[in-house]
Amino acid sequence: MTARLFLDTNILIYALDPADPRKRKIAADLLRETISSGLLSLSPQSLNEAYRVLSQRRRLIPRDDARRFLGTLAAWARAPLDAETTTLAWEIEDETGYGWWDSLLLASALRAECAVFLSEDLTPGRMVREMRIVDPFG
Repeated sequence: MTARLFLDTNILIYALDPADPRKRKIAADLLRETISSGLLSLSPQSLNEAYRVLSQRRRLIPRDDARRFLGTLAAWARAPLDAETTTLAWEIEDETGYGWWDSLLLASALRAECAVFLSEDLTPGRMVREMRIVDPFG
């Protein structure tokens, strides 16, 4: 089995954001490819963060559309978000110096056995334990 890929929240948002057509295409393609290959892994945290940005903070799409879009991704939110994840996130926060919410996503991805964490917000090429951070837009 090929290693799972974790998509950061920003990729979910870019998939619907008309402001940057290049990033929108890359993000939409990533979603399609990781879903069709079965490699996609998300955290419930990502769905919640994306909902807030899409429907409230940036108001990119109506609330019902955001719910529909994120509802289609819910089956892929298989990365754990529990007390064990929180404990691991504290360790990652101390080890890396990343902010809390990023550390929590990284911990979820590690617990889901992801080999790659795709994000433009973290240091590309950096290893967090056995997982590599990759900027899909770089």
